[in-house]
Amino acid sequence: MIAGTGIDIVEVGRLKGKTDLWKRFLSPKDFEYIEKFKDSSERVAGFWAAKEALVKALDDKTIEFTEINIAHNENGKPYFENVQIEGKLHLSISHERNYATAIVVWETEK
Repeated sequence: MIAGTGIDIVEVGRLKGKTDLWKRFLSPKDFEYIEKFKDSSERVAGFWAAKEALVKALDDKTIEFTEINIAHNENGKPYFENVQIEGKLHLSISHERNYATAIVVWETEK
């Protein structure tokens, strides 16, 4: 059963080069991942959109973004780490030059 959904979109340029802001929502593990890329702006925006979509899906504004990691499986599919919920979260992130978007679906057995 779908317990919640969330979606977010962000303009990449709003976050480009704002590393002080990044520190407020990226975890140390997130930073390790984005540092692999020459221009990490699209990925940073995607991570922001993912964490905002998570808040909407769980209807929980108390989530501490820096404690949530976004990791990737061997095929590159993103997923959340450090989220304690009943059920399963599904995450998809897309980005291109100007925008990043993410959707989260929270699935439970009941």
